[in-house]
This record gives sequence, C-alpha cells and structure tokens, in this order.
Amino acid sequence: MKRVLALVLAILTLSLVFTGCTTIGEDGKGAVIDIYMGTKTINLDPAIAYTDENSVKIISLIFEGLFTLDQSGNLKKALAKKYELGEDRYGNKKMTVWLNDTYWSDGSMVQANDVVYAWKRILDPEFESGAASMLYAIQGAKDAKAGKIGIDDIGLYSLATTKFEVIFEEGADIDEFLINLASPALVPLRENKVSPYADTWSYSGRDLSTNGPFRVKKFTGVSSEGVVDTTGDIILERSSYYYLKQDVKTEDADKYVIPYRLVFHFSDPLDKSVVYSSKEKDIVDMFADNEIFYVSNLTAETATSFKKSQLKYDKLASTYSYIFNTDSDLFKNSAVRYAMSIALDRSYAAELVGVGTEAATGLIPSMIYNTGKGTSFRKKGGNVLSKTGDVQAAKDLLADAGINPAAYDDIYLYYRTDEANDSYSSAQMGFYSKEKALATYAKQVWEELGFYVVLRACDAKEYEDALNSKAYDIIGLDWQMLSPYPLYDLAPFASTYSGYVTENEDGTYTAKAGLTGWSSSAYDELIDSAFAATKQKDKAAILHEAEEMLLEEGAIVPVVFNSECYVVSNKLSGITKTYFGAKIFTRTKLKNYEQYLALIPTKKKLF
Repeated sequence: MKRVLALVLAILTLSLVFTGCTTIGEDGKGAVIDIYMGTKTINLDPAIAYTDENSVKIISLIFEGLFTLDQSGNLKKALAKKYELGEDRYGNKKMTVWLNDTYWSDGSMVQANDVVYAWKRILDPEFESGAASMLYAIQGAKDAKAGKIGIDDIGLYSLATTKFEVIFEEGADIDEFLINLASPALVPLRENKVSPYADTWSYSGRDLSTNGPFRVKKFTGVSSEGVVDTTGDIILERSSYYYLKQDVKTEDADKYVIPYRLVFHFSDPLDKSVVYSSKEKDIVDMFADNEIFYVSNLTAETATSFKKSQLKYDKLASTYSYIFNTDSDLFKNSAVRYAMSIALDRSYAAELVGVGTEAATGLIPSMIYNTGKGTSFRKKGGNVLSKTGDVQAAKDLLADAGINPAAYDDIYLYYRTDEANDSYSSAQMGFYSKEKALATYAKQVWEELGFYVVLRACDAKEYEDALNSKAYDIIGLDWQMLSPYPLYDLAPFASTYSGYVTENEDGTYTAKAGLTGWSSSAYDELIDSAFAATKQKDKAAILHEAEEMLLEEGAIVPVVFNSECYVVSNKLSGITKTYFGAKIFTRTKLKNYEQYLALIPTKKKLF
C-alpha cells in the first residue's frame, strides 16, 4: 500500500513539474489581448520599415535578431547563443557567432544562412535600404553595395547550420557593430520565402515566415488582387516553434510566450466624443468595458477621456519630419528649404500634438548616444533649430534668394491619414491626428510666406508609393533612428552611405542620394571622416557638425520628437520595452483571462 501511495505521489509531483508553471487555463490556449495602436502598417519588411513607427512596433514582436537592447540600453543576446572575437590567418579581426536552436513559424529551423541572406539582401546594389551602413564594418560590404565586388565576396560566411563568421574591415568599430545588430532592420529572413515573392511577401500574412515570439495569424496590407486594407485587424499568435523543443513535447506551450494572441484593432474609432463614427462603441468605451486592454497613440484630445493617473508616456527613437522633392526647381534651392524650416514654431507644433511631445531642436532625439551609453547626442549638441518660429526671417531669406513664392505653382504636402479617425466631421469636432495637425499647421505657416499649399491625405499604399516614387512636393514621415549610435542615423544622408545606388549603362554602379534625394559632397566628406575617426569624442564632434549642415541645408525638416501616450489596463502585467520604445508582450499576463473570453463573443471566433 505504501509503495502504491509513493508511486501516486511521485506521479503527482512530476505532473506539477511539467504543468505547475503554465498560465494556460482550461481553454488550453491562453490569453487573447486586444490592443489599439493607431494607424495600420501595410508593409512588414524589416529592412525598409523606418518611416513608420508602428511598423517597427509590429516587427519587434514577430522577428528576433541576434541581440536586443533593453530599455536601459543594455545589450542582451537573443538569437545569438554566443560569439567569439579573434583573427583569421591573414590577421583580420573576425567574429564567430553560434545561434540558439529555434524555429521559423512554419517549423523550419532558423539557420546561419538566414542571417547571411538578410544582410546580403540589404547590401545588394539592387536593394535600397538606409540600413546598409550598419553593415559596413564587414569586409568588402561597402564595395559590394557600390557594385565594385560581388555580394558573395564579402567577409560573411555560413560555417555550419547554426554558425557563421564575420570578417571585419581594418579599423572597424566592433563594439558599434554589436550594438547595431540589435536593430530591427537586421533580423534574419528566409530566402525561399522572400526572394520568389520579392514584391509581395511583406504585404500579407500569406507569405510571411517569422522567427520571433509571435507568428502572423492574420494580416493583409495589400491583397494579391492589389486591394489595400488599412483598417483590418492584425492578429499575432504565439509561435509554437519559438525555442520549444520539437522532438519531445513536454514543455508548456507558454514557456517562452505567455499570451496566446495579440489582436490589433484599426477600424474602431478612438473616441466618439471627438471623432465622428457610425460604430456603436469606440476604443475609450471598449477599454472601460475590458474589451481592449492596451491603447496607444493617444492624441491630446483623446487623452482627456482617461484619468491622468492612467496615462503613461514614453519617448520614441524617431522624429516626425518633412522632406522635400529636391528634383523640383523650387526645392533644389537650399534657401527655400531652410526658410520653410525656420518659419515653423516647433514649440507650438509640439503643443498641437501634446501628450509629452517635444519640439525637435535637431534631428537626433535624446536617447541616441553622443559617445556611448549614458551620454546624449541631443543634450551635448543643444538646439540646432530654434523652438520658436521666425516667419519674418524666413521671408527675408526668400527675398535675399530672389524667390517670389506667389510665382510658383501649388505645393502638395502629403501625409499619412488615420482612416478610422481623420475626417471632415472629426475635424469639426476637434480631432486631428498628429500627421493631420502638423500638416494643417505647416500649411498655415508656409502660406504666410506666400506659398499656396494643398494638403494631400493618403492611405498607407498611396503614401508608400508617393514616397518611393517622389510623387510629392513635401511629405511627412516618422524618421526612425536605426542605431543608438548617431553615425548610422546620419550616414544615410551621405550618397556613399545612403544604401541607394544607380546602375549605369555599362553595368557599373554609382552611389546616389538616399530617401530624401538631397546630396552634398561636403556632407559626404564629413561622414567619411566620422567613419575613419578612431575616438568616439572625435567622431561625435564631426557628427554634430554634420547634423548642423544637414539642417541648415534643409535636407530634412524635423518638427517634433515623437513620443507615445498610452494606457494599460490594470488587468495586464509584464509589458516591457526595447531601447527604441517598442513594447514587448512576450511575458505579458492578463489576469483572469478566461472570463473575458467568455464575455466577448467575437473572441470565441478566434479559436
């Protein structure tokens, strides 16, 4: 009898070992967390998603790079199991990286080849990406981007299934390179999922293969028929292959990822007291009724619907800015661009947006390093641009340059619209999205200079097409910082570091201006000097000069440093964030989640 009892107790103990740590209840799945985050992204390509802050937020949940930067700026290993620094037989510095055993969302193993492919894709002359300069520490990478050598001739080699090697350029800053590897732009990709569907793979969940904690269950940015979906939900589901052993099914499904699903809502109006909508409920009511548990991208108007004690604020590593079509006769003139920049009152613009937004006194926000962790490029450099506008000085500058604004055609200012909230009726009720509020203000100021400005509100695809084809006069965008090191945030403005090249008739390539279309040989020389500098103090001094030149030339017009205002249900716990400001829901718990599955009928349809 004692032996039987001992056996029963042993079995019970083992069952507790295997199931005692799980958060999953009788439903067998786990929590479904509903989220609102503003406008919907339609493109989830990590290598080019640096003009939309919401793209970066989603990408950070579905892909995982070699390293991450936690909210304090500490470098943490992620996909990288370990790495070793050494020298090859020729005396070149090298790094060998071993990957953790984990799997893509379809069960295929994540391999060294996936990292190699993703990086070579960025460095291919045929692919345009401002992230390229973050990889120029790799031997031959810059020459490969310029088409001087083949892409397979660079110092990047797969040695085994989960092991690869990087050979560095002489003098490469390896510490900076390691930090850069935490950038969302440099995550691995599967060649057989990307290359055959180069123009479509990142626009829907159909062809997306991801290696992060969540897989894409539902996502349509652009359908196979070319139909744009700017309001449909994005549903992310716990990846059953993320670090879980595939040969022995003894691990809890939520061992590494607690929530079963994250449901991002885009069709529901934010606040019907300031947003016109025919829908019965808005996000504010849904939050109060425990139908949505996390609401971000609140505006000044909609934030007033919540208690002050509920509101949270985070600075983001991006700057809302305007860029000009420098192919036009008017905007080829730097005096015009700079005049339009100094006319803007950035403090007033920040007040329009509200919710912790700050005037952009430079391009680079405060969390970007000056010389290293714990230092701030913005604090050291101070105000390159005044917080207050000076319309008269702008008029004088235009007059000195011989510019008569009235003599020019209409200027079209493009901005991304918030489909669920922006409308004529909403504007009458007092709601303006950040993009619309700033565009409306900029129009007012620039018309005071004598120009006539036409606002062009675009859906996500029209906006993307206009940006890529330069079918605009001026366009607003979230200028994302790619790295905590300012060199890699300023380098894309230099032709030789832009990540953009053009093919000549003889098959050779020539470096060209990047996304903004602006170029300057003097600026290129500064960035060359910054890359050559061996001391961070010297490098920082050069980069401050580069930023000043960039803004005085009006190559880009920073308006406000982006921030995020959000509320979190007291039922949620365990949300963390990256250094770049993206929220991580991997270990997030929803208290008593099963009661919400039972109360909300729509959630039953998710299983």
